[in-house]
Amino acid sequence: MARAVPRLFLVRHGETEWSRNGRHTGKTDICLTSRGEEQVKAQATVLVGDGRPIDPKNICTAFVSPRIRAHKTFHLLFEHLPQFPDHLITDEVREWDYGEYEGLLSQEIVTRDPGWNIWKSGCPGGESTEEMQARVDRVIAKV
Repeated sequence: MARAVPRLFLVRHGETEWSRNGRHTGKTDICLTSRGEEQVKAQATVLVGDGRPIDPKNICTAFVSPRIRAHKTFHLLFEHLPQFPDHLITDEVREWDYGEYEGLLSQEIVTRDPGWNIWKSGCPGGESTEEMQARVDRVIAKV
């Protein structure tokens, strides 16, 4: 049987306190809210399982951010199955490093830097657009 074409699924974590109120969250390790946990559980059986978009038998390795919100999301997505897929906890798939903008609302950032656009400007004290692109490219190359 021919091996499936490699695919990469990006799964965003469930709601956190900061995502609920619009704060940029990168390095800060914030837990899911109870609503965030319910969001993930509600999608788990829709997305993950035999014949589902994320079919465990087709997963070689799942890359998981070390942030507790991402790790918890991973476990909630697969907890209804007999076993978890092979996974690697790695900073390579962590969220953008917002540097000085960590924890700020978009309006607060734009007040400081009126022309700010993360896709062009990156974040002072954090990751540049080029650094983020290089990190993503390394992950894609592994897939």
